[in-house]
This record gives sequence, C-alpha cells and structure tokens, in this order.
Amino acid sequence: MSVLFEEMTREEIRKIAPEAVAVMPTAATEQHGPHMAVGTDTLLVTTVAERAAEQAADEVAVVITPPLAFGSSYHHYPFGGTLSLTSATFANVVLEVLEGLVRTGFRHLVVLNGHGGNKDLVGMANQDLVNRLKQPATVASCNYWDIAMPALAAADLMPAARIPGHAGQYETAAILSLQPDWVDEDARGRVRDMAEEESGLDVDLTGATVQTFCAWGKGSGHTDNPAAATAEVGAKMIDIIVEEVARFFRDFSKLPGPTVD
Repeated sequence: MSVLFEEMTREEIRKIAPEAVAVMPTAATEQHGPHMAVGTDTLLVTTVAERAAEQAADEVAVVITPPLAFGSSYHHYPFGGTLSLTSATFANVVLEVLEGLVRTGFRHLVVLNGHGGNKDLVGMANQDLVNRLKQPATVASCNYWDIAMPALAAADLMPAARIPGHAGQYETAAILSLQPDWVDEDARGRVRDMAEEESGLDVDLTGATVQTFCAWGKGSGHTDNPAAATAEVGAKMIDIIVEEVARFFRDFSKLPGPTVD
C-alpha cells in the first residue's frame, strides 16, 4: 500500500488510520540565494518523510499528507521569489489539517517541519489541537534536522552549526544529491561565503529565539558557503536523516493513544 494519503481511497484511509501515524510535512516556497530553487524546503522535507515512512513500514504504517508548501517566510520578501503566509494563517492551516486527520480516525499525528520559520507555529497548532479544540490525538511537531542532529554530528560530514543553515552547504549538498538541476552552478560559483562575515544571523544564543528587524533583507539571502557542497555528502546526510526520522516514527507510534471518556 502507498504511504501517500493522496494515493489512497477513503476506505483504505479509514481502515488504516487507527493504527497508523499520520505525518503532515510543512515547508516553504522562498528564495534560496541566487543559486537554488525556491522549492528546496518542500523537496527536502517530503523526500525525508516519504523515505522514512517506507523504512519504518516494517513496524508501523505511516501515511504522509500532501505537504504544506507555503510557510512563514516574510523575512525573505526583500529578495523576491518568495510566497508566504501570515503566522496566524499558517498556524490555522496546520491546525485545520490536523483536525481533519483526527476526524478521519488518526490518533497519532506528526508535523514534520522543513522550514525554520515555521518552528514555533507548528508547536502552537499542536497545542491548540489537543487543548483548545480538545481533539483525541497524540501529536508531535519537530524539525527533521533536529531529530537527526546527534547522528549527523557523529558522522562529522560537515560542521553541525551549518545544519540546516539557509541555502548554504547543507541544503545545497542535499539538493545536489536529489535534484541537481535545481542548482545553478554558475551562480553557486559566484556566491560568497557568509561564514566569514558578520551577518548577525548565526550568533550562538542557545535557548533563545531572536528576531531583528530587517536582518535578513540586509544580508545576501544565504547563511554559509554553498561552494563547499557535494552531492556525495548530501546523499550521505539524507540517508542518515531518513534513518533517524524512521526511528522516530517507530518510537512515536509506541506512545499510548489518548483516552476518550
């Protein structure tokens, strides 16, 4: 059976829902420097979700919804090539899709996020689903790279601080491994390494989320050096991420479901 929600009939979904994990990928359509396609975040998170679902199928059925390809990306507007939702609209869309999954019969739900600007909003949607709407579900929200970060750091394929970055070494390597025609090599060769500059976007303030007006618009639109990226490293990193996300799906499925009075 397919792992994709859109390829299943309503009867197949109804039958599988109570024992399955439903995964909603959230992403963005936004500029990724002068050298990469604007669909980068969506391609990466959907690839990870689908491959991890297939890998986890030995223990649990995982059903992947169509991705939400528009996220909270207002900070990328100065560069063009960006389509964004307001924070409230984005969070409400996530909330309403999750509600639909619960109404369909799913009790274990995951929002697998692929765009940093969505991080706090998907958590808010999850909290509202179970507490404000009082839907009978167990819900997790997570950035796919955070799940895999310990394994990625142990593999020492690139500095952990550059994962995921934005339109830099990690994302460029990953796209080169999946869809190399989405990388403009001429433009990539002209992009400077922002790691050596005071961009204000990569300061280590562990434990805090910091927002500065116009910080992104004053920069170059990427956070580190895409020239260092290779398809080989990208493929190895994707393999590690998929394995770790599949493990997460398996472990999450073992949590007890909600008790309905």
